[in-house]
Amino acid sequence: MMRRGQWSKALAALSAITMMALATPVRAVEKLVYATYFSDIYAGSKTDIWFMEEVEKRSGGEIKFERYWANSLVKASDLFPGLKSGAVDVAHSAPHAYNVKEYPIAGVALPFISDKSDAMMFAWRDLYKNNAEFRAEFESKGVKGLYGFAWAENTLWSKRPIAKIADLKGLKVRAPPPMSEALLKLGATPVALAWTEGLEALQRGVVDGFSSAPFDSAVHGNAQDVAKFGSDLGGSGIFAVTVVGMSLQRYNGLSEKLRKVIDEVAAEATEKAVHFSDVSLDAAVAKLCSMKEKLQVNLFNDEDKATVQKLVVSTMQSDWVARVGKETKANGKAMLDEFVSYVRKYEPQSKYVPGFARYAKACGKG
Repeated sequence: MMRRGQWSKALAALSAITMMALATPVRAVEKLVYATYFSDIYAGSKTDIWFMEEVEKRSGGEIKFERYWANSLVKASDLFPGLKSGAVDVAHSAPHAYNVKEYPIAGVALPFISDKSDAMMFAWRDLYKNNAEFRAEFESKGVKGLYGFAWAENTLWSKRPIAKIADLKGLKVRAPPPMSEALLKLGATPVALAWTEGLEALQRGVVDGFSSAPFDSAVHGNAQDVAKFGSDLGGSGIFAVTVVGMSLQRYNGLSEKLRKVIDEVAAEATEKAVHFSDVSLDAAVAKLCSMKEKLQVNLFNDEDKATVQKLVVSTMQSDWVARVGKETKANGKAMLDEFVSYVRKYEPQSKYVPGFARYAKACGKG
């Protein structure tokens, strides 16, 4: 049994510990709400998961993310507006497609510029960093761009072969902007449907084709279970760069230390995005190769490719430049030229191989 003196010492020690605990300030945790319309299975989502986990780790737990996938918090069209209203703190979306009126410049990564996903990602990073007019479109709407994700090249999925431009005439094809503009110029009738609605519409015969579909995302979303034919539309390439943005007000409200953490991790995200994209494409190819009934891929011949360039590429780019000039004070031509120059800078060192080319090599199919 303790003597009276021992009890006194123990109580004094306990009291000292209690006072120290009360005197030590409780570290506040900054909760950031992340939302997207993608599910967590895609390459872009894997990049976001890495980003959030790395921020949490490097902040020592001072930042925690609350994650909402697949439209579970707000729908796609409300994600970027939600950054300004405070509905979300960090969002991954495609403002060029879902908020067209508010973001006329964001779609600078037009289709048919390149089929090199990694080059497009590095080009977007450089444009956002170096072009004040491009950056201002986001910041003027309360958004800080963290990084861009260039999804795999566009593919078109159908129940019947689309091997040439003539096969598109009159076909109803699911496609939001910017691919909808390209398909319209090629004679198809674009139908603006969300991703899941588009696949269901193809299965039920409401539409004849499913486009605005990055190769790996289409496969992971099981487009091949609905459609037995694939086409590259004459090499439409990377048709969009989606953006991971943060509420500028929320970012500015963080301590300098935490802002630095976010900036450092965001600066590394593009390299990680290239890695996750490559892993995703290889997994998609393996999935296709394992099918008993192999996917048939139809690639346009050189003549049709030249026609696509004539009908689509120059007119889409000139249309984009004209729209930027009409709706903003930015120099669209100079901005597009700058972006393309960055793409051409990174293309020679690119290791990216398009999905259908990987599939043909791995499975001997085309």
